[in-house]
Amino acid sequence: QLDTLHGVYLPCLQSILGVILFLRLTHITSQSGTIFTTLIILASTTSTLLTWSSLSAIVTNGQIDSSSGPYYILSRTLGADIGCSLATLYYLGNTLSGSMFALGAVEALQHSVRAYYARWGYGFSGHLFRWDQQVMSAVVVVSMAGCVHFGAGWASLFSNLFLAVTMTSIVCMCVGCLLFALDLSDGNLQPYDRAYFDSLWPRFEPDPYTGTTPDIFTCLALIYPCVTGILSGMSRATHLARPERSIPRGMFMAIVTSSSIYLMVCWLFGLCISNRTLKVDKFVTASVSYPHELIVRVGVVVSCLGLILGCMSTAPNLIASMSSDEVIPFLGFLKPPSADGSGRETVPKRALWFTALLVGLPTLGGNLDKVSPYATIFYLLMYAGLNMSTCVSGYVKPPGWRPTFRYSHWSVSFVGFAWCL
Repeated sequence: QLDTLHGVYLPCLQSILGVILFLRLTHITSQSGTIFTTLIILASTTSTLLTWSSLSAIVTNGQIDSSSGPYYILSRTLGADIGCSLATLYYLGNTLSGSMFALGAVEALQHSVRAYYARWGYGFSGHLFRWDQQVMSAVVVVSMAGCVHFGAGWASLFSNLFLAVTMTSIVCMCVGCLLFALDLSDGNLQPYDRAYFDSLWPRFEPDPYTGTTPDIFTCLALIYPCVTGILSGMSRATHLARPERSIPRGMFMAIVTSSSIYLMVCWLFGLCISNRTLKVDKFVTASVSYPHELIVRVGVVVSCLGLILGCMSTAPNLIASMSSDEVIPFLGFLKPPSADGSGRETVPKRALWFTALLVGLPTLGGNLDKVSPYATIFYLLMYAGLNMSTCVSGYVKPPGWRPTFRYSHWSVSFVGFAWCL
């Protein structure tokens, strides 16, 4: 029986602190400015907090049974049709997040190879051939799916280790940036890269890698998937000693902690590193890290692999549960054999490889900037639908709606619905 820390807080924190923090947040800060990036983070966090209130009301509405997960909690409270619709949106957003993690791992590796070759005096771009990023991302996805196929317990067994690697990388890059700001260590940057208050206001310019000029909404679409990992705490509802108490508290603490980290990185890097450096070096978090850049470079790759493992472990169970309820008829082929009474299957293998296919297809875009906006759309639709369903239930007050969460109200859910729109 897990407590709030290990059952909800740490899984949510691991899902939220992803690849965008290391590879895109500093670049977004250079484009939209420190002040507007702060507003983007606060706007995204506000929608998550409002949705957290609705989720807490759903979780505390009755007793959670032994088969509970994100889909069962939603469908048994809001109805099978609504629950399946919301779970489908969450599943699609989750698979797109897996695509982002795979692309992020490959991009971090390519940035590292390019940086070392440049330091040695060679002009290597980091690309082996034209479609190498797509091929490498597909290999990563298939490899992680194979790990889950042959060892489903690996992801949960090493989840705390992956989070420890992520937190170590965050500490190293923040300490390195602070020492760089104080002129105590340059890392792998140059003294002319130090420029105070150079990225305070927006300065939208073409991306040096893609050639596209972003705007405030493009930056929002890139950041928003970072704050959508709060449902990870519901995946372990059956292992919690007191889920109706642990899930609301754990999700809230994860939201506050992750938002504080994002704001800290935004201001720390945006106020002391030149705007041009933040635009050109998308992996500046590794270039400035202390005591050594390899800690962050390797840590980001390991962290992304751990997040893909988590995605491959939870998403197949989600869609297998929906297929078992037979609400969506064409998903019947994903129904686990154990649901038919033909045996016991610990891993829904057909759902696993179906999920791997959906995770692998978006990686053909070759850049996580192209995947992130679609993940944002699915998550916003899911959050909007969840808030609206909770608003209607709270306003009508049917006999089956009796949440014990004291901070929920139908008006709060309506504001969350409008905010997501």
